[in-house]
Amino acid sequence: MKKQNKLITFATLAIGGFILDMGTKLWAQKALVAEYINPAEQSPFSLNLTLAMNKGSAFGMFTGIPGARWILTAIGIGALFFIYYLYKRPETKSRLYLIGLGILTGGALGNLVDRIIFGHVTDFIQFWGFPSVDILWPWPTFNVADVLLLVGVGLMFIYTLFFAESEKNEKK
Repeated sequence: MKKQNKLITFATLAIGGFILDMGTKLWAQKALVAEYINPAEQSPFSLNLTLAMNKGSAFGMFTGIPGARWILTAIGIGALFFIYYLYKRPETKSRLYLIGLGILTGGALGNLVDRIIFGHVTDFIQFWGFPSVDILWPWPTFNVADVLLLVGVGLMFIYTLFFAESEKNEKK
């Protein structure tokens, strides 16, 4: 893949993912309210939209820790530097890896900017899944950036697991 096409693909996915994430978060802040959802009233594998402000990281870890906002911001900035390092590596010649990295970048930017501007990450998608002893428990509330992060890492993992070795062998 040519350098210009590589950059265009990466930037389009990163910026598109960032805009999609921030747009949905701003919509959620205006349109949704935080509400208690009774687990006994939920159907298996249902989806609710409810506003949640996550001052921690994934699954609410680090919530309530003094300085967590700035520690997590520094980690987010460090992650962007690591993404830049990965972008410069030969693996980004693979379209699958590059797409995963671009999507990952959009998600990382979305949560980082949300944390910097608002002091928390706006979550609003709540999935109710697996029944356990006659009651359903929700997956932790998440947002579009979280989906982008998961899909991006997943695509990079698939590349690494199934295609990286064969591409190395082709070059030999």
